[in-house]
Amino acid sequence: MQLYYFLAVILSLSLGSLPESNQPFGHAVGFSGLVIVAWWGLCYLAVRMVAGLIDKGEVEATVGYDWFDRQTECFRWFSLGLILLCLGGFGLGRNLDRLPLTQHSLALQSIVLLFPAIAMMAGLWAGESLFAARMGVARRGWWATLTSTFSALRCSVGWLVAPIIGFLAIIDLISLTAVGDQIPNWAAWIALVAVMVAGIPILVRRVFPTRQIDADTKQWIQSVVTSGGIRRCKIVMWDTNHQTHNAMIAGLFGRFRVLLLSDRLVRDLTREELAMVILHEVAHAKRFHVPLRILALVPAWLLGAGLERGLMHDSMPVGAADWAADWAGTLGSVLSLVATVLILRLVSYRSEFDADTVACWLAPAVSRSCERVPTTEPEARRQLASALLRVTEGCAAARRPTWLHPGIADRINAFSPPQVA
Repeated sequence: MQLYYFLAVILSLSLGSLPESNQPFGHAVGFSGLVIVAWWGLCYLAVRMVAGLIDKGEVEATVGYDWFDRQTECFRWFSLGLILLCLGGFGLGRNLDRLPLTQHSLALQSIVLLFPAIAMMAGLWAGESLFAARMGVARRGWWATLTSTFSALRCSVGWLVAPIIGFLAIIDLISLTAVGDQIPNWAAWIALVAVMVAGIPILVRRVFPTRQIDADTKQWIQSVVTSGGIRRCKIVMWDTNHQTHNAMIAGLFGRFRVLLLSDRLVRDLTREELAMVILHEVAHAKRFHVPLRILALVPAWLLGAGLERGLMHDSMPVGAADWAADWAGTLGSVLSLVATVLILRLVSYRSEFDADTVACWLAPAVSRSCERVPTTEPEARRQLASALLRVTEGCAAARRPTWLHPGIADRINAFSPPQVA
């Protein structure tokens, strides 16, 4: 997941801890609605401007695509400020505890808090769909734009937002009964872990559009996964209409684990290259990178909780006590968010480098029971490098490092030691 999507969701939910505002909720809704409408208009103008320059021949298509990508990226980060303006400045997220409809429902509060972010993301996705249609690489029409926007929502933040709202809805239902007061905190945490283990893989299979894999290919992929040390894992092909190179493994244990491979990835890579991509995902599972990332975030949120508790302590000076109590939750959330971003950078980079290295170690052993898998570590490194270069071919942005992902050159240099002359 891109850092932007993570920040947009977490920032939106964190802004629910802001102090109450005297701004009437109706005004907050109205002003926020105007900002969102203006945002959609800006996205449309961006499409029209760049597409018009290409149509007139004033810029080449490749240059126009690059301009539009850069423009869209700037818009994404600018939207975080607009989310803060809607929820904090206008007060859309600061009066939810006083509204009869939302004051007793965490799920409804989360929907309101996430609405500006989702609406602005949708504007960008719709703009990308319109631009693709203007360039003749996608279908035209409002229905095509709507379906493309919904598909982008499903595959980007949908699998993150859906379980959050679902879990909060379960809490709401429990709180409406007498059972809620009898459930200890430790039981609630165990239930959350169980939902994550069993629910996330199921959600991935439902959220991402899928297609059938031919029997021979599926059997070969399953044999690579099994020989790599993952005994039970469901293989799913992600239907991207051959637009995306991507792979991911979700779930922590046994039959609750699912390997997702995009259709374009399976089509474009050789079996040897695809085997290395699969073994990279297998390495993530074998080395427990997902639970380690989750555990690495615990100190960040404990740090924020400690700040919040400290600001609300009785030892605070009398003059600052009221201010500290009002802003304790917000400042604690901000500290947790900053610490989370910094920790994720470190952990994400290390886990990617580690998965590449382990995949190259695994390949020779896997090749003894599977065909078309590199038989030596040097060959495995060469095939993995070839796969990384092929899936990012023609997209310079995909090869550059991001906050949560090392660059392609850095990854290749990490698992391919320099040759001695």
